[in-house]
Amino acid sequence: MIRRIAVVAVVLLASSWPVAAFAQAQTQGHARDQVVLSGEVTVVRGTVVHEVVVFSGSATIDGVVEGDVVVLRGPITVAGQVGGDVIALHGPIHLLRTAQVGGDVRAGGVVAVAQGAQVGGQIQRDVGFTLSGPVGVLGALLVSAAMGVSILVGGLLILLLAPRGADRAADAARSAPLFAAGWGLLAAIVVPVAALALAATILGLPLALAVLLGLGLVWFVGIAMATFVIGRLLVRPPHARVGAMFAGWGISAAIGLVPFLNVVWWTLGAAFGIGAILVATWRTRSGREPPPRVDRGGRHRAARRVPEAPVELPDVVGAEEAGDAPVAEG
Repeated sequence: MIRRIAVVAVVLLASSWPVAAFAQAQTQGHARDQVVLSGEVTVVRGTVVHEVVVFSGSATIDGVVEGDVVVLRGPITVAGQVGGDVIALHGPIHLLRTAQVGGDVRAGGVVAVAQGAQVGGQIQRDVGFTLSGPVGVLGALLVSAAMGVSILVGGLLILLLAPRGADRAADAARSAPLFAAGWGLLAAIVVPVAALALAATILGLPLALAVLLGLGLVWFVGIAMATFVIGRLLVRPPHARVGAMFAGWGISAAIGLVPFLNVVWWTLGAAFGIGAILVATWRTRSGREPPPRVDRGGRHRAARRVPEAPVELPDVVGAEEAGDAPVAEG
């Protein structure tokens, strides 16, 4: 029992031990990676490790590193052997006379190479590192995913707060698509230009800043409304609005995954949605067209017949029923 308690205590102690500021490779066992979030990694002489990665700190290599040595922010000093590359994104690299590097040496800062140091690859200093390749693709996918979730949430909020307004905008976009597109593009061009013109004056600068800051919200509402309009083309009334929103969001999310096409959709789609809102608002305010009939999902109900006005019977009929009918004289 005591032995079991001791084993559990050792496991808990090892799992709760904080990240040390100084990490030193072990001389026993198989070669393993040395990864430190913040601190220093020192590979002592006679020690073999596989990879060395430091996010913020420094790395000193006196022993052998089979793979790469990467420090995101901080210096690297090599006096031993490195089989791969030595990379310091934001910091200098110092190669002592006993250093042996099989790959490239790249630093965002200076690279000091002592006489006698051996480098199998290229030596590059003051390198500007950028996220590209798989990381860039992952970033684009994350942006598309974030946009898709935001559009869905915004569309559902619009349906919750203004369901009849969303129906009017969808009806306006379906019945007058050219007017909706034209007014949307006109608003997308005129409003920013007018805001910049106001910013040139001292009195109009606060209003211009308010308009420019509000353009983001207007754009967001426009792209959410355009998504609902597309869904309404597929899911017609009297089916539920939420189903139409999800149908349009599926198409919008698929377009959002295509590079360049997603930017075109997010720009022109938002303009079209804003134009549909403007046309629907003008129709409602001017009384040119009655508000669209909002059909609820479910079974169709027969239209109710308007009851006709009751027919008044002559007084004679009423008198006969009361027994007071006049008797003809003979």
